Amino acid sequence: GFYGKPWSFEQRKTLFSNMAKWGLNTYMYGPKDDEKHRAAWKQAYSKREGDSLRALIRAAEESGILFIYAISPGVDITYSSNRDMKFLKDKLDQIRNFGCNSFAIFFDDIDTVMCLQDQEEFESFAAAQVEVTNEIYKYLGMPANFLFCPTEYCAARADPNVKESKYLVTVGTGLHSDIHIMWTGPKVVSNKISVESILELQTVLRRKPVIWDNIHANDYEQGRLNLGPYDCRPAELMESLNGIFTNPNCEFELNYVPIRTFSLWCQSKRTRFNYDV
Repeated sequence: GFYGKPWSFEQRKTLFSNMAKWGLNTYMYGPKDDEKHRAAWKQAYSKREGDSLRALIRAAEESGILFIYAISPGVDITYSSNRDMKFLKDKLDQIRNFGCNSFAIFFDDIDTVMCLQDQEEFESFAAAQVEVTNEIYKYLGMPANFLFCPTEYCAARADPNVKESKYLVTVGTGLHSDIHIMWTGPKVVSNKISVESILELQTVLRRKPVIWDNIHANDYEQGRLNLGPYDCRPAELMESLNGIFTNPNCEFELNYVPIRTFSLWCQSKRTRFNYDV
């Protein structure tokens, strides 16, 4: 899910092999520089692009790794537009035809001002996202693995705070209870994530969150290399989560220690997550 040059097929295939050896079980495909994931989300993949994605999905499956395709339509979607909903459904149908049955819809890092058409249709920005997400979830047959990344995806972005955020309350009450909600912690890049903060979040979202951990991400400052171990997350945190993803360094080769130590952390209490990558 990082901003920067996407990894090659061979790099990802190596990652899948390592993940299988290390006991990790899920890969989220959402590179921001795949234009058809985000900037050009309405466009179908070409045959060549589709063949590459199909091969990647197959490689994950052969290693026993769950492949989740994420789409990020929030950059220019008109939530009340039937045309845009058809674009979204057609795009995800194409991905299903590639062999993927697990999905995520991202509304991170976008403008929070709706167009006039949407303002007339929806009570709030959150209500618009909830309606679109629920409709897509049902259209896809309510898949076992479906995730939602909110616009307020960390405590620092919650307005005015986690407990009193109308956005998060609307998401928590309106989103289908089987849809997992992603969260990065106190900040976009969180040095620490406490059990107490996650328990507070649970009461607002009405479910255990899935952590999207940016502790090793460096797409915001690529001169920075995060080579250290996965740390500063208490093992007790696992019991309060539905899963956890780690967002790595952009440079593939730099991630051995971060991902390996992440896998050891996931196994430290032998708690089996729905998702750990």
